Amino acid sequence: MDPSDRDAEPVGLRDRFWKSWVPPAAAFGAFAAFVAAAFRLRPDQPAAAKGARPAGTPNPGAQAATPPRSFPRRYGQSGVLGDARSASPFRRSLSGIAIGPGDNLHALGDDEVRVFDPSGSLVRKWRAPEKAECLAVGPDGRVYLGVSGRVEICDATGTRVGTFAAGDAGRPASVTAIKIFGDTILVADASARLVRRYDDRGRQVGLIGNRHKTGSFMLPNGSLDIVVDSKGIVFATDTGRHQVTSWTLDGAPVGRFGAFGMVKAEDFVGCCNPVNLALIDDGTIVTAEKMVARVKVYGPDRSLLAVIGPEHFDPNCVHIHLAVDSRGRIFAADPVRREIKIFERA
Repeated sequence: MDPSDRDAEPVGLRDRFWKSWVPPAAAFGAFAAFVAAAFRLRPDQPAAAKGARPAGTPNPGAQAATPPRSFPRRYGQSGVLGDARSASPFRRSLSGIAIGPGDNLHALGDDEVRVFDPSGSLVRKWRAPEKAECLAVGPDGRVYLGVSGRVEICDATGTRVGTFAAGDAGRPASVTAIKIFGDTILVADASARLVRRYDDRGRQVGLIGNRHKTGSFMLPNGSLDIVVDSKGIVFATDTGRHQVTSWTLDGAPVGRFGAFGMVKAEDFVGCCNPVNLALIDDGTIVTAEKMVARVKVYGPDRSLLAVIGPEHFDPNCVHIHLAVDSRGRIFAADPVRREIKIFERA
């Protein structure tokens, strides 16, 4: 377990009232987000003082402004894929990205799956299933696409090789993320607010998140994202609690980190954040937020290592889809501008 993760607390009397406190807490978070957006406040960026002089006007008696906070890591943008100036622009949609074998980036958009090599060149594309919302790539190159109530499986060329239903009888899953770990297929079901675990034949063999104090994740934004590390620890966005939670494949809670806050960069703003996740091989977690559209990097001890600021993304993003390749490059897909930005450590 990560040093800064807190063990799951035993169920106590106060937990019985948890759900009754959720609506006021969510309402407060939404109101705070509205106020921050209205006044254009940003974490770690104090608002201008009332009656401040126009820029460039001398003020000898004023104290020096607080310098911007520095972080242990810096990331710079090294490229962009799919924008209007590229050879293969996304014209209508961009709804997911994933890294496959050979560090090839797979992107879901415009009703297609497009595959880019590590240099950013388009190597192939093929028609995606209708209304596909997310994708994952297995180590064998198979592509798994989430559609309402099912998972479609294609080979590396786009030929359909399998499918299975996801969800409960009479309640199809809202599939918002898929991840592959060995012969396990992990499916994020936002409607049930749980992660469903399937074997390679599409048989459900377990659930993750149902051992929470409320029996599920809290998802005011109606979306659930997941990643899984090399040891089989599953990380999930618990957006209503402003946390990233971690679990074993058998569904046992391991830990969690994160808190609501409007000032410290470490904290998560708004009513429901973080919205997207990615993992770097050394145990570092990458998160993305909405309201303040930004990407953050947390070390294995969950200290904040870097912030990729909102100047890189459209302010109306409600998701920034993330992926990380073997070189540690962060790919961040902005679905509003329909472009994938690449960030490398400076």
